[in-house]
Amino acid sequence: MNTRILTPLLLGLALSATVARSADLRVRFPDDPSVIDLRREFGAKGDGKADDTAALQRAIEASCGSGGTSRVLFIPDGTYRVTETLVVRTRSGPWIWGESRDGVVLRMADGIADTNVTAVIRTIPDPANAGSADWFMRNIRNLTVDSGNNPTVDGIRWFGNNSSALQGVRIRGNGPVGVNSAFSGQNGPNLVQDVVIDGFETGIRSSWIWGQTLSRITLRNLRKEGIHVTANAVAIEDLVAENVPVVLRNDYPNDWTWWGGVVALVGGRFSGGDPARASITNSSVLFARDLARTGPGPLLASTTPGGSVTGSRLDEYVSHPVQRAFADSPGGSLRLPVKREPEIPWETDTHRWVCANDFGAGFHDAVDDTAALQKAIDTAAARGATTVYLRGTGGPDPSWYLLHGEVRIHGSVRHLLGLGFGRILGNGQGRFVIGDDSAPVVKLQNFQAFGGMPAIAENRSTTNALVLEGCDLRILGTGKGDLFATDCPSRVELRSPGQGLWARQLNPEGTDDLGLVRNHGGSLWVLGMKHEGKGVRVRTDAGGRTELFGVFNYGPGLEKTDERPAFMVEDAAFSLQGIRELNFGGSDYPVKVREVRQGRTNEIRGGGWIGWPLYSGRPPTGSKNPR
Repeated sequence: MNTRILTPLLLGLALSATVARSADLRVRFPDDPSVIDLRREFGAKGDGKADDTAALQRAIEASCGSGGTSRVLFIPDGTYRVTETLVVRTRSGPWIWGESRDGVVLRMADGIADTNVTAVIRTIPDPANAGSADWFMRNIRNLTVDSGNNPTVDGIRWFGNNSSALQGVRIRGNGPVGVNSAFSGQNGPNLVQDVVIDGFETGIRSSWIWGQTLSRITLRNLRKEGIHVTANAVAIEDLVAENVPVVLRNDYPNDWTWWGGVVALVGGRFSGGDPARASITNSSVLFARDLARTGPGPLLASTTPGGSVTGSRLDEYVSHPVQRAFADSPGGSLRLPVKREPEIPWETDTHRWVCANDFGAGFHDAVDDTAALQKAIDTAAARGATTVYLRGTGGPDPSWYLLHGEVRIHGSVRHLLGLGFGRILGNGQGRFVIGDDSAPVVKLQNFQAFGGMPAIAENRSTTNALVLEGCDLRILGTGKGDLFATDCPSRVELRSPGQGLWARQLNPEGTDDLGLVRNHGGSLWVLGMKHEGKGVRVRTDAGGRTELFGVFNYGPGLEKTDERPAFMVEDAAFSLQGIRELNFGGSDYPVKVREVRQGRTNEIRGGGWIGWPLYSGRPPTGSKNPR
């Protein structure tokens, strides 16, 4: 796999390839009780004329487990006309897949007069009262949302916490907002990835409060602005804007600056904007890197100490002074190589899918499923099959699979997934393992412990890559092969020097003396991270290199006497771009960063709730430490 470093010179080609790949995906599922076919099971027509609202609403509820177990909702190609907002009412789910992004269109009928219709899809039941931030595993993938000719209707009112993904979706319309993540007073963390938004007043609104990750977003023909961030910590990569007056507006909603937007933007290409206006307007905390604007007009206007950028290219920008524990740390980011998740071909030949439940795996029997899973994988590999799946769980407890031993993924098997809520509990030893006899890329998808002890996903291979998506499996690197984590509320540990992990939307939680995320000599790159709990959040040591973008520090109930640092750096290299800290019901982190260099220890302490554009923690260039 090629390492891709994002620079303005390479950015255009990389982003164009991203859009093409997400649009080309074609999805098939086997004929299985864990799969809902919208047309066959609920009678939707998909002809652009019939009203398919009721069928879609019932299917969404069935995917979330209203029939007893969670299931995948598969939408065949077609145009599905809706006349009311489709609403996700349950705490977890749904799992929605379109057959193809451009072939599946959920289209609001033109001229809707009902003021209760505010979006094509809304992912919480009460828009005025989200309650606690406990709306999990929203999954909408590979389709188009069209709000029709309705100037007051958003595309998607998007709400999800900890693990929720809006992926491979095209959103078009003439209403206020394409993806509205600001309608409810709180939101996130969640992921919006490989999304194209066309024709609204604003592309994405992101605010209040728990963080958001925007990965590979394309904005076209918007009337006002591309992304508006306020009162949130947001990580953004690979942002394309075409004919957008203001691409990014980052501000704060009141006179309390730390309630403002904290944005880390890495990679952007902007064209066709308003020549009289800057592509980015900023009055809050901003880190930006590798941006280019085509055509006349300034790139960035800011009222912060970092000032404005009038040229057409930006290498690296910080809105406020760089934070350092050692005064001689470099003033810029670490700039680790960036890799996107390697894509595995979706298996469209359903004869090459194997169901682990057919080999004895069960989620209501409280019996270890290690042997059943291994038998399913062994059988699939013997047949040359590529995909092994578990049916979604649901109903009264026990409602989970158990993994107490080691499951080796090998041969032709490249994709393991839960069709619905694939809940799996471990015992501290249970694990999925890839090695040198595995496929070049293996993907684990939709496996969650959801409050129980997670199983482990371990990459022991010297060359093969492990990709996790929508999983809270504990991620462990003990080899040399790459690891990727997308939309994962997971703990991480890299034990092997030089092994690399790239994460997008990481949400580890819990109390830990050593670190929820531990990098012992590896290379760790994270876009978007929210954590929760007490103790060390991220530890980097033994010559490791860690780079984090868009972090929300959240430690409820912290004590003022707690001397465990949020970030621990020991004889290593660490940079942190865009961090926000808000804590309720206790103190803020007394020790923000503890950095050790060859026996010398410096700290950044106090500071209350913080908003930093950049922390730099490493010896100056040319030093022998870290390696």
